[in-house]
Amino acid sequence: MEVSSLKKSLEEILGCDEVTLELYLISKENEITFSSISDEASGSLLKLFKESISDTLLNDENEYRLKSIDSANDEDAKTYYYFDSENVYEKISHLANFDSEGHDTFSFKDTSFSDIETFIIKIGTSEKNILLYKKNYPINLLKRGKTLFFKQSDENIDELKEDILKIDRNFQFLVLNEHILVIKLDMLESSLGYESVIVKKAEEALATIGAIDFLDDISKLEEMVKSKKIAKKVNLVKNSPVINIIRDNQSKVISFIENHPELKKSLKFGEDGKLELKSKVSVEKFLKLLDDDYLKSELTDLLYDSLNKDKI
Repeated sequence: MEVSSLKKSLEEILGCDEVTLELYLISKENEITFSSISDEASGSLLKLFKESISDTLLNDENEYRLKSIDSANDEDAKTYYYFDSENVYEKISHLANFDSEGHDTFSFKDTSFSDIETFIIKIGTSEKNILLYKKNYPINLLKRGKTLFFKQSDENIDELKEDILKIDRNFQFLVLNEHILVIKLDMLESSLGYESVIVKKAEEALATIGAIDFLDDISKLEEMVKSKKIAKKVNLVKNSPVINIIRDNQSKVISFIENHPELKKSLKFGEDGKLELKSKVSVEKFLKLLDDDYLKSELTDLLYDSLNKDKI
Protein backbone atom coordinates (compact mmCIF):
# COMPACT_ATOMS: atom_id res chain seq x y z
CA MET A 1 0.00 0.00 0.00
CA GLU A 2 1.36 3.41 -1.02
CA VAL A 3 0.42 6.75 0.54
CA SER A 4 -0.57 8.22 -2.85
CA SER A 5 -2.93 5.33 -3.70
CA LEU A 6 -4.46 5.42 -0.20
CA LYS A 7 -5.17 9.13 -0.48
CA LYS A 8 -6.61 8.75 -3.98
CA SER A 9 -9.00 5.99 -2.89
CA LEU A 10 -10.12 7.90 0.20
CA GLU A 11 -10.73 11.09 -1.77
CA GLU A 12 -12.78 9.22 -4.39
CA ILE A 13 -15.08 7.78 -1.72
CA LEU A 14 -15.38 10.79 0.57
CA GLY A 15 -15.85 13.20 -2.35
CA CYS A 16 -18.74 11.25 -3.90
CA ASP A 17 -22.13 13.00 -3.77
CA GLU A 18 -23.92 9.72 -2.97
CA VAL A 19 -21.76 8.84 0.04
CA THR A 20 -23.74 7.62 3.06
CA LEU A 21 -23.02 6.30 6.55
CA GLU A 22 -24.21 3.11 8.20
CA LEU A 23 -23.63 2.26 11.85
CA TYR A 24 -23.13 -1.27 13.20
CA LEU A 25 -22.69 -2.28 16.82
CA ILE A 26 -20.71 -5.22 18.17
CA SER A 27 -21.76 -6.41 21.63
CA LYS A 28 -19.57 -7.88 24.34
CA GLU A 29 -20.79 -11.29 23.12
CA ASN A 30 -19.50 -10.43 19.59
CA GLU A 31 -22.99 -10.15 18.14
CA ILE A 32 -23.26 -7.62 15.31
CA THR A 33 -26.41 -5.53 14.92
CA PHE A 34 -27.38 -2.78 12.52
CA SER A 35 -28.21 0.53 14.20
CA SER A 36 -31.16 2.45 12.83
CA ILE A 37 -30.38 6.16 13.18
CA SER A 38 -32.14 9.31 12.04
CA ASP A 39 -31.10 11.13 8.86
CA GLU A 40 -29.92 14.05 10.98
CA ALA A 41 -27.77 11.83 13.22
CA SER A 42 -26.39 9.97 10.21
CA GLY A 43 -25.48 13.24 8.52
CA SER A 44 -23.76 14.54 11.64
CA LEU A 45 -21.73 11.35 12.07
CA LEU A 46 -20.78 11.36 8.40
CA LYS A 47 -19.52 14.93 8.66
CA LEU A 48 -17.65 14.13 11.88
CA PHE A 49 -15.79 11.12 10.48
CA LYS A 50 -15.13 12.62 7.05
CA GLU A 51 -13.36 15.47 8.82
CA SER A 52 -11.47 13.03 11.06
CA ILE A 53 -10.26 10.90 8.12
CA SER A 54 -9.29 14.01 6.19
CA ASP A 55 -7.35 15.53 9.10
CA THR A 56 -5.60 12.24 9.87
CA LEU A 57 -4.77 10.87 6.41
CA LEU A 58 -5.45 13.49 3.73
CA ASN A 59 -3.97 16.66 5.20
CA ASP A 60 -0.74 17.32 3.28
CA GLU A 61 0.78 18.91 6.36
CA ASN A 62 0.59 15.53 8.13
CA GLU A 63 3.32 13.59 6.37
CA TYR A 64 3.47 9.87 7.13
CA ARG A 65 4.73 6.53 5.86
CA LEU A 66 2.83 3.29 5.31
CA LYS A 67 4.47 -0.01 6.21
CA SER A 68 3.39 -3.60 6.66
CA ILE A 69 2.65 -4.51 10.29
CA ASP A 70 5.52 -7.01 10.04
CA SER A 71 7.88 -4.01 9.92
CA ALA A 72 6.49 -2.40 13.08
CA ASN A 73 9.13 -0.62 15.14
CA ASP A 74 8.67 1.54 18.24
CA GLU A 75 11.28 3.94 16.92
CA ASP A 76 9.50 4.63 13.64
CA ALA A 77 8.25 8.19 13.34
CA LYS A 78 5.12 9.29 11.47
CA THR A 79 4.27 5.77 10.34
CA TYR A 80 0.99 3.88 10.00
CA TYR A 81 1.11 0.11 9.70
CA TYR A 82 -1.32 -2.12 7.85
CA PHE A 83 -2.45 -5.73 7.55
CA ASP A 84 -3.29 -7.19 4.16
CA SER A 85 -4.85 -10.49 3.07
CA GLU A 86 -1.51 -12.25 3.64
CA ASN A 87 -1.02 -11.43 7.32
CA VAL A 88 -4.35 -10.31 8.79
CA TYR A 89 -4.52 -10.76 12.57
CA GLU A 90 -7.14 -13.28 13.71
CA LYS A 91 -8.79 -10.95 16.24
CA ILE A 92 -9.54 -8.31 13.61
CA SER A 93 -10.11 -10.63 10.65
CA HIS A 94 -13.86 -9.92 10.91
CA LEU A 95 -13.09 -6.41 9.64
CA ALA A 96 -11.49 -7.66 6.44
CA ASN A 97 -14.43 -10.00 5.87
CA PHE A 98 -17.18 -7.70 7.11
CA ASP A 99 -20.57 -8.28 5.46
CA SER A 100 -23.20 -5.64 6.14
CA GLU A 101 -26.06 -7.89 5.03
CA GLY A 102 -28.35 -9.97 7.23
CA HIS A 103 -27.82 -8.35 10.62
CA ASP A 104 -30.63 -7.81 13.12
CA THR A 105 -31.47 -4.23 14.05
CA PHE A 106 -30.30 -2.98 17.44
CA SER A 107 -33.18 -2.70 19.90
CA PHE A 108 -33.29 -1.26 23.40
CA LYS A 109 -35.77 -4.01 24.29
CA ASP A 110 -32.97 -6.56 24.11
CA THR A 111 -29.87 -4.60 25.15
CA SER A 112 -28.52 -1.20 26.21
CA PHE A 113 -25.71 1.24 25.47
CA SER A 114 -23.52 -0.42 28.11
CA ASP A 115 -23.53 -3.67 26.09
CA ILE A 116 -21.83 -2.04 23.09
CA GLU A 117 -18.18 -3.09 22.77
CA THR A 118 -17.33 -1.66 19.34
CA PHE A 119 -18.73 0.53 16.58
CA ILE A 120 -18.30 -0.36 12.91
CA ILE A 121 -18.87 2.72 10.76
CA LYS A 122 -19.40 2.08 7.06
CA ILE A 123 -18.89 5.10 4.81
CA GLY A 124 -19.30 5.03 1.05
CA THR A 125 -21.55 3.97 -1.81
CA SER A 126 -22.89 0.65 -3.05
CA GLU A 127 -19.67 0.17 -5.03
CA LYS A 128 -16.88 1.48 -2.75
CA ASN A 129 -16.70 1.96 0.97
CA ILE A 130 -14.52 2.52 4.01
CA LEU A 131 -14.95 0.75 7.34
CA LEU A 132 -13.91 2.40 10.59
CA TYR A 133 -13.40 0.38 13.76
CA LYS A 134 -14.08 2.39 16.89
CA LYS A 135 -13.75 1.04 20.42
CA ASN A 136 -16.56 2.02 22.79
CA TYR A 137 -14.96 2.82 26.12
CA PRO A 138 -16.96 3.00 29.38
CA ILE A 139 -16.16 6.71 29.62
CA ASN A 140 -18.32 7.28 26.52
CA LEU A 141 -21.47 6.32 28.43
CA LEU A 142 -22.94 8.95 30.73
CA LYS A 143 -25.27 7.03 33.02
CA ARG A 144 -27.95 8.54 35.21
CA GLY A 145 -27.64 7.82 38.90
CA LYS A 146 -26.26 10.31 41.35
CA THR A 147 -25.86 12.68 38.39
CA LEU A 148 -28.88 14.22 36.64
CA PHE A 149 -28.83 15.43 33.04
CA PHE A 150 -30.81 18.45 31.88
CA LYS A 151 -31.78 19.85 28.49
CA GLN A 152 -33.31 23.01 27.14
CA SER A 153 -37.01 22.73 26.31
CA ASP A 154 -38.66 25.92 25.08
CA GLU A 155 -38.62 28.24 28.10
CA ASN A 156 -37.89 25.48 30.60
CA ILE A 157 -35.00 23.38 31.78
CA ASP A 158 -36.16 19.78 31.67
CA GLU A 159 -34.57 16.60 32.97
CA LEU A 160 -33.16 14.15 30.41
CA LYS A 161 -34.24 10.76 31.68
CA GLU A 162 -32.14 8.49 29.45
CA ASP A 163 -28.46 7.53 29.51
CA ILE A 164 -26.29 9.42 27.03
CA LEU A 165 -23.89 7.77 24.58
CA LYS A 166 -20.98 9.97 23.50
CA ILE A 167 -19.28 9.31 20.13
CA ASP A 168 -16.15 11.30 19.28
CA ARG A 169 -14.19 11.48 16.01
CA ASN A 170 -11.42 9.04 16.95
CA PHE A 171 -11.10 5.56 15.46
CA GLN A 172 -8.52 2.78 15.76
CA PHE A 173 -8.61 0.97 12.38
CA LEU A 174 -9.59 1.88 8.84
CA VAL A 175 -10.42 -0.84 6.31
CA LEU A 176 -10.00 -0.13 2.60
CA ASN A 177 -9.35 -2.39 -0.40
CA GLU A 178 -8.54 -5.50 1.67
CA HIS A 179 -6.11 -3.55 3.84
CA ILE A 180 -6.61 -2.86 7.54
CA LEU A 181 -4.82 0.34 8.43
CA VAL A 182 -3.80 0.60 12.09
CA ILE A 183 -4.37 4.12 13.39
CA LYS A 184 -3.78 3.32 17.08
CA LEU A 185 -0.95 0.81 17.31
CA ASP A 186 -0.86 0.77 21.11
CA MET A 187 -4.51 -0.25 21.21
CA LEU A 188 -3.85 -3.20 18.86
CA GLU A 189 -0.93 -4.38 20.95
CA SER A 190 -2.35 -3.93 24.45
CA SER A 191 -6.12 -4.31 24.19
CA LEU A 192 -6.26 -6.88 21.38
CA GLY A 193 -3.28 -8.99 22.44
CA TYR A 194 -1.07 -8.42 19.40
CA GLU A 195 1.95 -7.91 21.65
CA SER A 196 2.04 -11.67 22.35
CA VAL A 197 2.05 -12.32 18.58
CA ILE A 198 5.05 -10.01 18.17
CA VAL A 199 7.01 -11.81 20.89
CA LYS A 200 6.14 -15.27 19.57
CA LYS A 201 7.29 -14.41 16.05
CA ALA A 202 10.53 -12.98 17.45
CA GLU A 203 11.23 -16.10 19.48
CA GLU A 204 10.85 -18.17 16.31
CA ALA A 205 13.13 -15.75 14.42
CA LEU A 206 15.94 -16.26 16.93
CA ALA A 207 16.55 -19.67 15.38
CA THR A 208 17.59 -17.93 12.14
CA ILE A 209 19.95 -15.58 13.95
CA GLY A 210 21.45 -18.36 16.04
CA ALA A 211 22.04 -20.53 12.98
CA ILE A 212 24.55 -18.12 11.40
CA ASP A 213 27.16 -19.24 13.96
CA PHE A 214 28.34 -15.69 14.63
CA LEU A 215 27.36 -15.34 18.28
CA ASP A 216 29.09 -16.86 21.27
CA ASP A 217 25.75 -17.27 23.04
CA ILE A 218 22.18 -16.14 22.30
CA SER A 219 20.90 -16.41 25.88
CA LYS A 220 20.92 -12.62 26.35
CA LEU A 221 18.90 -12.26 23.16
CA GLU A 222 16.46 -14.93 24.34
CA GLU A 223 16.05 -13.07 27.63
CA MET A 224 15.51 -9.64 26.07
CA VAL A 225 13.18 -10.79 23.29
CA LYS A 226 10.42 -10.95 25.90
CA SER A 227 10.41 -7.16 25.64
CA LYS A 228 8.07 -5.83 22.94
CA LYS A 229 10.63 -3.27 21.76
CA ILE A 230 13.38 -5.88 21.27
CA ALA A 231 10.93 -8.39 19.80
CA LYS A 232 9.96 -5.86 17.14
CA LYS A 233 13.61 -5.30 16.30
CA VAL A 234 14.20 -9.04 15.93
CA ASN A 235 11.20 -9.39 13.62
CA LEU A 236 12.45 -6.45 11.61
CA VAL A 237 15.87 -8.01 10.94
CA LYS A 238 15.04 -11.70 10.54
CA ASN A 239 15.22 -11.40 6.74
CA SER A 240 17.95 -8.77 6.67
CA PRO A 241 20.57 -9.01 3.87
CA VAL A 242 23.17 -8.39 6.59
CA ILE A 243 22.49 -11.92 7.86
CA ASN A 244 23.49 -13.28 4.44
CA ILE A 245 26.69 -11.25 4.53
CA ILE A 246 27.53 -12.63 7.99
CA ARG A 247 26.82 -16.15 6.76
CA ASP A 248 28.99 -15.77 3.63
CA ASN A 249 31.70 -13.34 4.73
CA GLN A 250 32.09 -13.03 8.48
CA SER A 251 35.50 -11.37 8.22
CA LYS A 252 33.91 -8.44 6.37
CA VAL A 253 31.41 -7.89 9.18
CA ILE A 254 34.05 -8.31 11.90
CA SER A 255 36.20 -5.69 10.17
CA PHE A 256 33.22 -3.33 9.91
CA ILE A 257 32.53 -3.63 13.65
CA GLU A 258 36.16 -3.26 14.73
CA ASN A 259 36.62 -0.15 12.59
CA HIS A 260 33.35 1.57 13.47
CA PRO A 261 33.87 4.21 16.20
CA GLU A 262 30.60 3.40 17.97
CA LEU A 263 30.20 -0.34 17.42
CA LYS A 264 33.70 -1.25 18.59
CA LYS A 265 32.89 0.23 22.02
CA SER A 266 29.96 -2.13 22.65
CA LEU A 267 30.47 -5.19 20.47
CA LYS A 268 33.35 -7.41 21.55
CA PHE A 269 34.63 -10.74 20.25
CA GLY A 270 35.75 -13.61 22.47
CA GLU A 271 38.88 -15.74 22.11
CA ASP A 272 37.01 -18.09 19.78
CA GLY A 273 36.22 -15.17 17.44
CA LYS A 274 32.49 -15.20 18.25
CA LEU A 275 30.55 -12.04 19.10
CA GLU A 276 29.63 -11.78 22.77
CA LEU A 277 26.26 -10.31 23.74
CA LYS A 278 26.31 -9.86 27.48
CA SER A 279 24.50 -6.56 27.99
CA LYS A 280 21.36 -4.72 26.92
CA VAL A 281 23.48 -2.20 24.99
CA SER A 282 25.35 -4.91 23.07
CA VAL A 283 22.05 -6.60 22.09
CA GLU A 284 20.58 -3.32 20.85
CA LYS A 285 23.74 -2.44 18.89
CA PHE A 286 23.84 -5.91 17.31
CA LEU A 287 20.21 -5.68 16.20
CA LYS A 288 20.85 -2.25 14.70
CA LEU A 289 23.82 -3.75 12.86
CA LEU A 290 21.56 -6.47 11.44
CA ASP A 291 19.09 -3.77 10.38
CA ASP A 292 21.91 -2.01 8.52
CA ASP A 293 21.31 1.18 10.49
CA TYR A 294 24.95 2.28 10.44
CA LEU A 295 25.43 4.26 7.24
CA LYS A 296 28.09 6.52 5.78
CA SER A 297 27.44 9.55 3.58
CA GLU A 298 29.30 9.35 0.28
CA LEU A 299 29.18 13.15 0.13
CA THR A 300 30.50 14.12 3.56
CA ASP A 301 32.05 10.84 4.79
CA LEU A 302 30.05 11.30 8.01
CA LEU A 303 28.65 8.26 9.82
CA TYR A 304 24.95 8.07 10.64
CA ASP A 305 22.60 5.92 12.69
CA SER A 306 19.61 5.80 10.36
CA LEU A 307 16.40 3.97 11.19
CA ASN A 308 14.15 5.04 8.31
CA LYS A 309 15.87 3.93 5.13
CA ASP A 310 13.66 4.58 2.12
CA LYS A 311 15.15 2.76 -0.87
CA ILE A 312 15.69 4.81 -4.01
